[in-house]
Amino acid sequence: MSRYEPACFASTIGPLLYRWLRPLGWQATSSEEDDGRRFPLVVFLHGAGERGDDNVAPLVHGTSAFSDPTRQQRDPCFVVVPQCPADDFWASLERVHEPTRLAPEPRRPLQQVLELIQHAQHAWPIDSQRIYLTGLSMGGYGSWDLLLRYPTLFAAAIPICGGGDCLAPHCAELAQLPLWVFHGDQDDIVPVQRSREIVQALRDHGGSPQYTEYVGGGHDSWSETYANPAVLDWLFAQRRPTA
Repeated sequence: MSRYEPACFASTIGPLLYRWLRPLGWQATSSEEDDGRRFPLVVFLHGAGERGDDNVAPLVHGTSAFSDPTRQQRDPCFVVVPQCPADDFWASLERVHEPTRLAPEPRRPLQQVLELIQHAQHAWPIDSQRIYLTGLSMGGYGSWDLLLRYPTLFAAAIPICGGGDCLAPHCAELAQLPLWVFHGDQDDIVPVQRSREIVQALRDHGGSPQYTEYVGGGHDSWSETYANPAVLDWLFAQRRPTA
């Protein structure tokens, strides 16, 4: 049975279905009972196949890696897994087989995700220096979209088989963020060139994102990634510098 609890967030532009995971051993308490502990927040963006309104499909790929009891004992954290409507997308792109260009404003579901993150920071004991982002396929594109718009919000990110706008205004700022990017070199859904382009752009801006390209790997580059304990160890070790 999934430990992810169903919920619906009333954003300013409409409802957003999501699942959330509470840290192992944590129970909601009043502010008077706050013991001072703060936990990381992981934002998980699913792929195109998990869109809809059932609030179940987004848990199919990858989320179990964060709810695994061993992982939660080592790195207790909150996780939010929003669900994108069936007729929409996370990122502001038209065709995945062409270079991605950011629209002036994020798409409606991504605006709602941003509001959900802000809500979580007020509702739960979140460590603001440890907000992490990851997403696969359509969620990989969504991750890059969020990162390029709000490069100082996250402590680290793991975008998987997506792509981002290499010419975006905040690309230079994003280059300083710890990133670990994954893609299969035989991906026939999202061309590997999309990850190669944005990684190279960040390096050209002086960044040093880690990039893993699975030789012979197809579109499913997320199963191996989330199953690798070293990847999550790396993620939870990252902290955004205190201002």
